[in-house]
Amino acid sequence: MSTNLQQNLTIRLLRVLRYNKARTERALELMPSEKRDAFHIIPFLLHINHPAFPGYIEDPQTPLGLVNYSLREELKDALHRIFPDQKALIEDLKPIWPKRRMIESLVLMGSIGTIAQSSQSDFDYWVCVDGTRYKNAHFRLLQSKLHKIEQWAEKHFGMEVHFFLSDIEKVRNNDFGVADGESSGSAQAIFLKAEFYTTNIVVAGKAPFWWLLHEGATDKQYQQLLSSLKDGVSPEPKWFMDLGNIEKMDTAELFGAAIWQISKAMDSPFKSVLKMAKLEVFLANIDSQQPLCSQLRSAVHNGTRAPGEQEHIDPYGLMFEQVIRYYQELGEQDTVELLQLCLYIKSDCGLSLPADENAFHFKRKIIMAYVEQWGWSREKIKKIDRIKYWDFKDLSQIGKRIHAFLIGCYRRISVKISHQKQLVSKEDVTVIGRKIDSFYSKKEHKIDYLRSAFEDGTYCKIVTVKAEPQSNNRRRWSLYRGNQIDWNDSALGKVLMKSAWNPVELILWGVFNGIMDSETRIMLSYHAEPVLERDLLELTKVFQTLFPPVRISEIKRNALLVPYRIINCLTVINFESRRHKPETEELKVIYFTSWGELYCSDGFEALEALRFDLMDVTPAPNKYLLSPDGSYRDRLSADFKERSDMDFTSALELIKEK
Repeated sequence: MSTNLQQNLTIRLLRVLRYNKARTERALELMPSEKRDAFHIIPFLLHINHPAFPGYIEDPQTPLGLVNYSLREELKDALHRIFPDQKALIEDLKPIWPKRRMIESLVLMGSIGTIAQSSQSDFDYWVCVDGTRYKNAHFRLLQSKLHKIEQWAEKHFGMEVHFFLSDIEKVRNNDFGVADGESSGSAQAIFLKAEFYTTNIVVAGKAPFWWLLHEGATDKQYQQLLSSLKDGVSPEPKWFMDLGNIEKMDTAELFGAAIWQISKAMDSPFKSVLKMAKLEVFLANIDSQQPLCSQLRSAVHNGTRAPGEQEHIDPYGLMFEQVIRYYQELGEQDTVELLQLCLYIKSDCGLSLPADENAFHFKRKIIMAYVEQWGWSREKIKKIDRIKYWDFKDLSQIGKRIHAFLIGCYRRISVKISHQKQLVSKEDVTVIGRKIDSFYSKKEHKIDYLRSAFEDGTYCKIVTVKAEPQSNNRRRWSLYRGNQIDWNDSALGKVLMKSAWNPVELILWGVFNGIMDSETRIMLSYHAEPVLERDLLELTKVFQTLFPPVRISEIKRNALLVPYRIINCLTVINFESRRHKPETEELKVIYFTSWGELYCSDGFEALEALRFDLMDVTPAPNKYLLSPDGSYRDRLSADFKERSDMDFTSALELIKEK
């Protein structure tokens, strides 16, 4: 290696280390003190294995020990605060300090340490290991240890921690398994690696050698440079791990990446908007620009500043600026404004809200600089900062805009790459495609998922149900947020959540979408006879047990790779009929499938159409029957059984103890 090249690599390394240190400090700056302690302790828990500390596995073969990890004062201070009963052990850790180190690196990726970090941000760690040193039993033991640490962090600190056990050779070859849970599998392997390089913080252990590459480096140059490192000469090879280069992104993964982001957006739409936009921008710039991670690396090497005169570049801000430029050049102002809104809300700065002296951190300064660029007024900022108090109608409009943008992106990308071969596996396409279909598709009798903008914020402590007689001798039932009993029609538009031709479907939609549950106070207006508030509450309790809110992302992979089956079925008899009717006059048939879809249809004909799915399959679905409170319940059940020739259990058994 020439002296000049060695000097250049050393300078790059120093700048990367400064950047990594700054990202770590930024992450800590935005954390409450107890999470800072956990952040310091987590790598320590991977380094040791002792019954006095979380993550202990009794088997002595459990892999442990982080390469290049050392004891620091901030760790000892944190250990004393969190484990005050272990003072003597903490003061002398030598007896439990490992002699062999089996974990090459602990690396954090995602929004932590960026302007997107919030109190809800996940901590996604890559636990990088040399797979050639492991047997399958070792992997299982380490996975168990990691799972225990995840549980400890959640229970004691409210931190959502995910450890991804990563075999360095597999990562180098872009092998990330199959799509399920938190893993995207074959759907976006290179994209996942690119995001890792864009957002990673080395918490402990070796750094990815990728960080030392010059702008535009080829795979061949990567290997040559890595091979040129010599022991005892800075930078030394033992400081790095080889996760591979990203010379150029490939459109062959784009479809998989797009459907993966769409599937994630069902649970966390704000998190996916900018990522989906990034995919569309990537496709447009594939022949003219380097991957974003390479642009970030160059910015770090060159000492580029972030907006607000912040010394170190912000990866999330860099991505945002690239995306915004693209849509501005297209003249799509509505999209630009939506992306600006998403970034601001994601940053959770609340610029119009009172801030203490510690709140003027890097994130606030960067966001203030952006808001000034956008020309936002104080009134606009104040309104957005109060978004959790917005009317249901206004929140719904944002949700519709976000999901419309996501679907629009997905369709545009699909059209542009329809002639190209895609790398995503057929099984992953099936799994993710069915999740998309379950969430977005409209089908006859299907209960729609609420296309909300937020993961929470839709729940109501009080709702009002109103029944309005129509000219066709039917009643239109409506569900409103809050107590609206005495409000007139002109004031109800902004709090209206849903209307339907029957109260059963209305309450079912509310429970299934997490808007209400058995703790919700239900106010019932006039014209609802014979339906009473207690009938609606009983219905809510049964629905909450049989048809609770579902996260599409959590539906098991195996369930989506086989034909759907009915899991729970409920028949509701004579809910709107007069209570002295002993025969089945009206029938609602409600059922939930293993693909995450909920249906509500009418009559014995609908029930008969499901006979095979209800009676002749294994495992058999749960089948329940419910009728309103009254003296004719037993006669109604007998009449239903005789007419349907099916055995259904009383749904009241489900809620007796509740």
